[in-house]
Order: sequence, then C-alpha cells, then structure tokens
Amino acid sequence: MAQESSINRASRRTRILNNHLVQSPSDPTSCVQSNSCLSYTPPEVTESFDFETKEMRKILDFHNLEDRDWLFRVIEQGKVFNGKERGGRMFVIPDYNQTMEQQREMTMKRIEYLLERGVFDGWLMKEGVEAELKKLAFLDVIQNFDHSLAVMLGVHFFLWGGAIQFMGTKRHHDKWLRDTETFALKGCFSMTELGHGSNVRGIETVTTYDLKAGEFVINTPCESAQKYWIGGAANHATHTVVFSQLNIDGVNQGVHAFIAQIRDEDGNISPNIRIADCGHKIGLNGVDNGRIWFDNLRIPRENLLNSVADVSPDGQYLSAIKDPDQRFAAFLSPLTSGRITIATSAVFSSKVGLATAIRYSLSRRVFSATPNGPEVLLLDYPSHQRRLLPLLAKSYALTFAGNYLKMIYVNRTPGSAKTLHVVSSAFKAIFTWHNMRTLQECREACGGQGFKTENKIGHMKGEFDVQSTFEGDNTVLMQQVCKALLSEYVAAKKKNKPFKGLGLEHMNGPVPVIPSNLTSSILRSSQFQMNAFCLRERDLLNRFAAEVSLYQSKGESKEHAFMLSYQLAEDLGRAFSDRAILQTFIDAEVNVTAGSLKNVLGLLRSMYALICLEEDAAFLRYGYLSTGNAAAVRKEVTKLCGELRPHALALVSSLGIPDAFLGPIAFNWIDANSCSSVKH
Repeated sequence: MAQESSINRASRRTRILNNHLVQSPSDPTSCVQSNSCLSYTPPEVTESFDFETKEMRKILDFHNLEDRDWLFRVIEQGKVFNGKERGGRMFVIPDYNQTMEQQREMTMKRIEYLLERGVFDGWLMKEGVEAELKKLAFLDVIQNFDHSLAVMLGVHFFLWGGAIQFMGTKRHHDKWLRDTETFALKGCFSMTELGHGSNVRGIETVTTYDLKAGEFVINTPCESAQKYWIGGAANHATHTVVFSQLNIDGVNQGVHAFIAQIRDEDGNISPNIRIADCGHKIGLNGVDNGRIWFDNLRIPRENLLNSVADVSPDGQYLSAIKDPDQRFAAFLSPLTSGRITIATSAVFSSKVGLATAIRYSLSRRVFSATPNGPEVLLLDYPSHQRRLLPLLAKSYALTFAGNYLKMIYVNRTPGSAKTLHVVSSAFKAIFTWHNMRTLQECREACGGQGFKTENKIGHMKGEFDVQSTFEGDNTVLMQQVCKALLSEYVAAKKKNKPFKGLGLEHMNGPVPVIPSNLTSSILRSSQFQMNAFCLRERDLLNRFAAEVSLYQSKGESKEHAFMLSYQLAEDLGRAFSDRAILQTFIDAEVNVTAGSLKNVLGLLRSMYALICLEEDAAFLRYGYLSTGNAAAVRKEVTKLCGELRPHALALVSSLGIPDAFLGPIAFNWIDANSCSSVKH
C-alpha cells in the first residue's frame, strides 16, 4: 500500500514537471488561457475633458511648441535613443543596465546624432531672445529623455560656452565659440575642487604670470586643490575653463577664469596635466566626471577670460572694478544659466513622474468598497488623491515660475543681474527639493511597478538627486537669498526709502490681516493667499534683521551673526520663494479668459497656496494662522483634491510630454507585462 502510494506520488510529480516544461500547443499566440481576469481600460474611455488641453499646454510650455514637438519626434525615431516596444507602444528609455563606460559612449553618440540633424545650430552663434528661447526649449525636450545627455550639453554649451560668451571678449568669441557649437572641440568647466565646492572664493588652484614668457602658469599646489566632479573631463573634453586664484607679483587678485587645453584632437592628455575618473555614481553615469591636476601648465596670456579684468603684457593687473567683492560678483554673475536649466529640468522630471503615476492610477484597481463589488480605481481613493494631486498643482505652479525665470534670463540687462541671481538661487533650491519629493511619492504610488527601471520614476530619483547640490548646495543657495534680502532691508531702512525690487514692494504697504474665520471662499481668494504669503515674508524678514542685529550688538561679526540665525534664514528663504512662485501663477492666470480653463487654473492655484500654508510650520510657529484656521486649511485641501480629481487626466495630458517619454505603466500595463512580451 505504501509502495503504491509512493508510485502514485511519483507519477503525479512527473505530470506536474511535464506541464511546467512542455508548453501547451492549444494557443500559440498566448501563454495563458483567457479567463475572467483583469483587463486594461484606457482612462480616456471613462474620463472627461472639461477644458482644451492644447490651450493649457500653450500656457505651460509657453514658447517654441513646434520646435519642441519636432525634437520629440527626432528622438522617438532615432535608434540611438533605445526605443522599446511595450504593450503595443514604443517607448524611448535609456538603458541603465549598460556599464558606466557604455552609458558614457552612448551619450556621445546621441550628441553626434543630434548634431547631424542641426539641433544645436545657433546655440552659441545666434543672439537674441528668440535664439535663446529655442535653445532652452530644445534642452527642455532633451531633459525629458535622459538627464546625462542634458547635463553633458549643459556643461558644454552653458558652462564652458557660457563662460566664453559672458566672461570672455571678442578675441575669445572669434576663436572658440564656433568650434564649440560644432563640437570641433569639447569643453568642460573646472571650478569645483576636492576641498571647495560652494565656496568658490576658497579654491586653491593658483595661476601666476611669467613676465618673460608672456604666459600664465597654472598649478595644483595640494591634493585638496584638484579639480573635482568635472563633467566631460574623464574621457571626452579637449578644453576646460579653469577657475583659479590669480597671483601677480606676490599679490592675490582673487578668482579668475582661464582657458586651457587638456587633450589633443585624438584624445591624448596634454603634457603637465593629470586626469583621473571620479568613478561610478548613484546616477548620471552617462556623464564622464573627472578630476584634473595641473603641474606648471603654461597657457598664453590671451587665454585669460578678460571681460572683468585683464593682465597687460608687462604684467600690470587691469580692472575697471576696484572693489574685490564687486569684481568677484561680476565674474560669477554670468553663470546663473546653470541654475536656470537645473530648475527647469527638475520640473520636467516631476511632470514625467506625475504623468506616469496618475495615468497608472486611472486604470489600476485595488480592493472593493462593498462585499463582492468591483475594485476601486487608485485615484478614486481620497488618500491617493491627497498624495499626488497637490504635487501636480505644485508642478504647475513651478512651471509658471520657471517660465518667469527664463524670461528674466533671456531679457537680462546689467541692472537685472541681482534679481536673476537671487531668483535663480531660490527657484533652483525649491524646484529640485520638490522634484525629489515628487519622484519618491510617485514611486510609492505605483507600488512595485514604480521600482522597475523601465517605468522611469524610481531610477529618475538617482539621476536627479545630484541637483540638490549641483551648481550650489540648496541650503547654501537659500542662505544667499536671505543675505540679499537682508541687504535690501538694511539699505531701505538706512536710507528711509521704500523697498524696490525682488518683489519686496509689499513691505511698503500696511501689514496684511488674516481673518479670524477662514471660510472656503476666503481660502480660495488669490488676495487672501497673497496676503498670507506676504505677511509671512514680511514678518520673517523683520525678525531675521532684528536677530542678526542683536547678535552684532553683542559683539558677533555680521557673518557669524548670520550663521547663528540660520533657522530664521531657512524660514525666510522659503517664504520669499513661495510668494514669488504664487505671484507668477497669479500673473499667468490673469491672462486667461473666463471659462473652464480659468476655473481649473483657479483650483490649481488654490491647491498650491493652501498646501504651502499647510506644510510650512512657520504659519503656526509664528502665529500667522490659529490652530482653527490651520484645520480649515487642511479641510479645504481635501475638498480641492476631490474637485481636481475629474480633471486629473486632462491635467497630465496638458503637460506636453509624448507617450513615448513616459513609463509603460502609464498605458496598457497588463500587455506591457504579458508573457508574450518577454524575450526568451
């Protein structure tokens, strides 16, 4: 009996193994029989559009829509952009399974592909607002595909090329700009050192002038002076802009910028230069970050970028700006373009994540509200709305703020340099912090599918994480913003003149009053929202100035007093940024005629303003909101989530991101993961 049972068990196991190993021929086109399983329903079948998405996109993208769409198509059609079919659709997704070396070479192949198709025509050789906006629009598109590609272009055109444009003069323009635009040379930007990042004044590389030879000599005097994180340096760059202390006859004239060749056209490293790789990173491995040491590297005197200061052949230091602080500021003022492109790319990354996560939530069902009832769409859960829709509203707000930042940049004048520096510093910090939070929330909102690289969201976190410290640590940038605000405050008070500039004109009027009972209509009023933001900024600026002054009265230096007041500085920096962003939203909304589009923009603006009121503890900490009013704000945010829910698909469809640039789960995620799609 036991033997027979053993034989039966063996027979049963044999049948089971056979079923596993031998595929059934009953349906050669399918791996599984069709049963009453889950099926994918496109959200377009059930969701309505109450406004024209093309009109919303015009407001968001703001400029060069046809140029953007042309470049989107170029990328979709190019084999070097790694198109993959998933669920009957094509997606362009960088292959992050490649080695670091392969990713770097693929970045260069993509640059070559775009170069051959004229994408970079006029990026440096054409002048004017139209040329600048077209360049920024193209970079927006590229950022939607791959951050490594965008960063390499940003380093080459905006940092290396921008330094030559704005820090150099005609002799540099004539010699270097055309070859930069055509990639006859490849440029990089050597500012950051192992020992100094944000503190550019403290860099240790030293350049002296050899009067007899008429040459500059660049040296790395110690290990902490090695140039570090230099994008393009490890493998590809042929030239670099070197930031260095300039020493003339034993006198340090401060930081200046020089052009140096680091490789020949065949890729051989130049004499008196050592280069090493920075190694593998948590993202951006398509960028060849390198380290550079200079050992008595000689360069022509003419290679000093001399728009601010020069050295004559006989070794005389020449500058129309005598004050070293003002001269240093003049050197760095043209370099705001890096912060601008970082800020705008952060918003686009957020939008890719949100469009993917929200579309997924409009077709993915889980659990049921009643016994044996149908499962519920993810986005119909209030908790799911609460985690995604406020972030979508913020992304809309930051898009309008990014457009404002672009216009300051392309229309820049000498008088706008301070505004551009302050606003770009604030927005870069706010935008990149928002991006990291958004991608994390979207990753979680997509569950395990958000963890999959091809769905983009999870991997983008690593790719964009560097933005929080790239081109300035966010916390340090916010401190710079507060220093500028304090400077404006002190100047206005000392001269007994009204505030003018940086949006501080509201300081000249009466102190806004917050009603004791915040009703829904008041909370959604743009006037109330702006009053609340202005009250916070005004009070925090007064508190910050008073605290710094108090520390100084006790013998502390201004710098140390500022450091001791860092908590107020953190609150003030966010207050300035939020108020400036809200103003750009209101300005964009004003230009839209009455109707569904304007109504939805009003909902988004209110969501942005109220979520800022809810999330910033400063409103409770300093008593701008009572606990009762704070509860009213929280309740109103929940109501706004419910009112925005019917517009969710239309809002992400308005972002202007082609389907191919989203993750496959944004569409038929069942077919995208079907057995037939698996490559055996």
